Amino acid sequence: MSYIDALLDKKKDTVHVVERDANGARVFKQYPTEYVLYYDDPKGKHQTIFRTPVSKFSTQSNAQFRKELKIHGGKTLWESDVNPIFRCLEKNYLGSDAPKLHTCFFDIEADFNLEMGGYAPIDDPFNMITAITVYLDWLDRLITIAVPPKTLSWEKALEIASFFEDTYLFKTEAEMLDTFLSLIEDADVLSGWNSEGYDIPYTVGRIMRVLAKDDLRRLCLWGQLPKLREFERYGAKSMTYDIVGRVHLDYMQLYRKYTYEERHSYSLDAIGEYELNERKVAYEGSLDQLYNQDFKKFIDYNRQDTRLLGRLDEKLKFLDLANELAHDNTVLLATTMGAVAVTDQAIINAAHKQGFVVPSKKPFKDSPSVTVNEFGDEYTDDDDDSDEADERAAGAYVAHPKTGMHRYIGAIDINSLYPSTIRALNMGPETIVGQLRPVMTEKYIAEKMARKIVDGKKRKGCSFAAAWDGLFGSLEYEAVMHKDKNVEITIDWEDSEVPTVLDASQVWSLIFEGGQKWILSGNGTIFRYDFEGIIPTLLATWYKERKAMQRKKVLFSKLLSGVPLNPDK
Repeated sequence: MSYIDALLDKKKDTVHVVERDANGARVFKQYPTEYVLYYDDPKGKHQTIFRTPVSKFSTQSNAQFRKELKIHGGKTLWESDVNPIFRCLEKNYLGSDAPKLHTCFFDIEADFNLEMGGYAPIDDPFNMITAITVYLDWLDRLITIAVPPKTLSWEKALEIASFFEDTYLFKTEAEMLDTFLSLIEDADVLSGWNSEGYDIPYTVGRIMRVLAKDDLRRLCLWGQLPKLREFERYGAKSMTYDIVGRVHLDYMQLYRKYTYEERHSYSLDAIGEYELNERKVAYEGSLDQLYNQDFKKFIDYNRQDTRLLGRLDEKLKFLDLANELAHDNTVLLATTMGAVAVTDQAIINAAHKQGFVVPSKKPFKDSPSVTVNEFGDEYTDDDDDSDEADERAAGAYVAHPKTGMHRYIGAIDINSLYPSTIRALNMGPETIVGQLRPVMTEKYIAEKMARKIVDGKKRKGCSFAAAWDGLFGSLEYEAVMHKDKNVEITIDWEDSEVPTVLDASQVWSLIFEGGQKWILSGNGTIFRYDFEGIIPTLLATWYKERKAMQRKKVLFSKLLSGVPLNPDK
C-alpha cells in the first residue's frame, strides 16, 4: 500500500490516510494519532543527536499531550512539534514505493460580461464557467464539457461538438459543474497551469454560487470542505483554496520549482513551444469573441490547453518527481512544493534510523490562535506546515572578475559544492564545538551598512549581503588562518558558558594541533569530526543516489539513440 494524502482529525485524535493498492483501487485507512515528546533525563533510555539521554512521553490524546507540554514548560524538549501526520507516515509507510497516481489535468474558460466590467476576479466570480476540459491520465481520455453560447441554436452547437471526441454540451452551468465533479471522483491529483491562482479559486467560487456549499465536499475526500488560503506572488497577495484528500498541484509552480534556469515567459504558450514545440490554438480578437463567433475553435482552444499539460508532464515527469520526493521523505505531496519541511522530515527520518531524536524547532504555544474560514471550519495556527523564513544570510562568496585581456584563464566547477562543503566540514547542530565570536566582523559589516561621511561626502550604506563583498570568511577566521598574534579571539563553547580568550595564533594551535578532531569553517564555527553528523550522512546518501540516477540517465539515452553499450562498464 502507498499513501496519496492524509488528514489529521484533532477532535477524534485520528489520522485519515487515503491509499492506492497494488490493483489501483482507492483504500481509506485510519490510524490513532501518536503525540510524542522527549525530555532531558539522566536515566533516559533514548539519545538525542547530541548523545545526551532523554525519556519519551507518548499519548494518543491531544488534550493529554498539551497537558504534558505545560508540565515541561520552559524546559528543553525534543520532537514535541513533529507533525503528527508525518510521524504517522514515517511509522507506517517509510520505505514503501510511491503509488501510481490518477492525475486529472484541467483547464477552465470563463464568460465575459461587458456590463459587469468584463472578466470576473477570483474573489467575486460573477461570470459563469463556459467550458472545462479534463485529461484523465489513468484512462488516457481528453474530455470536454461546455455550455454553448446563446448565439448558437442547440442543434448547431451539437453539430459543432460532434467534431471532437468525448465532447459534451450542457444547457446549464450547474449541470456542467455537476458532471465535472463526477469526472474527477477517481482522481488523486488535480493539476492546471496557474490553477492555484485562477482555476481552483474560480471553480470553487462558481460551485458555491451555482450548486451548493455541500457540493464543494465533492472536491475533497472525507467530507471535507476546501480551505481558504492567502498567498503572495510577484509582490501581490491573492487567495486560493487547498483541497483535502484529492491533492492539487499547480503545474506552473512545479515547472518553476524543478526547472533550474529562468524562462523569458511562464505562459503556457511559451513553455509549450519551448518544451514541446507546440503552442496554444491561435485566434484573433478576444476569447469572448471566439466563444460567441467561432465556438468550434473555442472548444479546440480549451482542449489544446489541457492537452499541452498532459504532454508536458509526459515529458518532464514533474508530478512523478514530487510523488517520489514525498514518499522518500514521508511527507504529503503538497509539502514538496516547499523545501524546509521536506528537508526537516528527511533529517528526522535519518536521525531515527540511527536511533537518535532531534530538537524541537519552536516553543510550545499554550493557546494557539483559532481561525475560522468562510465555510465555518476551525483550524489553529499550529496546523500550518508552510516553510518559515530563516534569519538573513549573506549567501555565497562571489569573486569579482578583473576586466581586461588575460592570457591564462582556468575555470573549475566543483561538483555539488554546497553539499560537499557540508560533508567536508561535518556540519550539523550536533557537531558544533564552539564559535569564534565575530566581534571584528560584526563591527566591519555594521560600518559598511551605515551611512557615513567619506572625504566630506555622505556615502550611502550598502546591503547586508553587499557588505560581505570581497570577504571569503569572517575576519576572525582570517586572523586564525594567518596565525596573527596581535588579534585577540574569544571562543564561545557549545557545552560551556565560560568563553576562552586567546590570540589568533593560539586558537590555530588549539584547533589544529590540540589533538582534538576539530575543523574550522570560514564563518568561524568549530566542528568535530570524530563521528559523522546526521546531515552529512544524509547528504552522502543523496549524493550516491544522484550518481546512480545519472548513470541510469546516460544508459537510457544511449539505448534510445541506438548507441552500442560496453558490457564491461
